[in-house]
Amino acid sequence: MARVGSINHQVGNIIKAHNGIGQSKLESRNSSGLVSAESGQKVSDKFHSYKSLDNARNDLKNLGNYAKEEYGIKDMSQINREVVENWIRGKDITYNTASNYLSEINKVHEHLNITREEVKELRAELKADLRTNELHSRAYSNLERIQLPNKSQPAFELQRDYGLRMSAATHINLDKQLNGNTLSYQEKGGKWSEKELSHTLASKIRENAVNGKYELSKNTYRDQLQKEIEKSGQKYNGTHGIRHSYAQKELEAGKSKQEVSEAMGHSREEITNTYLR
Repeated sequence: MARVGSINHQVGNIIKAHNGIGQSKLESRNSSGLVSAESGQKVSDKFHSYKSLDNARNDLKNLGNYAKEEYGIKDMSQINREVVENWIRGKDITYNTASNYLSEINKVHEHLNITREEVKELRAELKADLRTNELHSRAYSNLERIQLPNKSQPAFELQRDYGLRMSAATHINLDKQLNGNTLSYQEKGGKWSEKELSHTLASKIRENAVNGKYELSKNTYRDQLQKEIEKSGQKYNGTHGIRHSYAQKELEAGKSKQEVSEAMGHSREEITNTYLR
């Protein structure tokens, strides 16, 4: 198999093919054949400003690295609908932000393994699932009463009691990440952090590991959580709602916003504000 190059190299080629700086948007729209799923109008398959070009470059690198880390995919032409969906659903974003990601992917879909029709279907599903109002609280109540199946419970407790993101809570290499009760994990931006877990939780993680790895299907975990949340009479707001609950619990326990922000791995306190509403 021929080498496809690094993620950065592949993204560079994709961006080069869709660089519309200095090109007429009208001409590009007429020649692209690309239609907006939202308006039904023709849209350009190029990025016509330096900002949109840079945003697309960064987002595609993020997607490519996610596919490599989570699925072992090194060739971006193998990134399919499932990878794109899980990449988006793993973020704490509104539908509007998800829609922006999908618009970028729609422009470059021929470089991935996803069709325009699949992008359109995914957009409709995310519109139904994701919040559109940033002011809507996603926190759950009485999470201590929620009990998931044995293998999923440790991931749930890592989110509920330690504020981890789902990606960090569902994939743990014991040899590299769990030293005694100390868990090392990667934050959203790639920075490594540590949490001192209870002995009981560390033991649960080890008991449910296979071949030295504690791993869960994210879709299975989501489905199990949704079932239990709805059974408790609450609206399901995604797995990230657990982080919202964690942030509010920590603030109510007397932690400062700065301390909560640091515990959640946020680069700025302003990000934490959305969790405390």
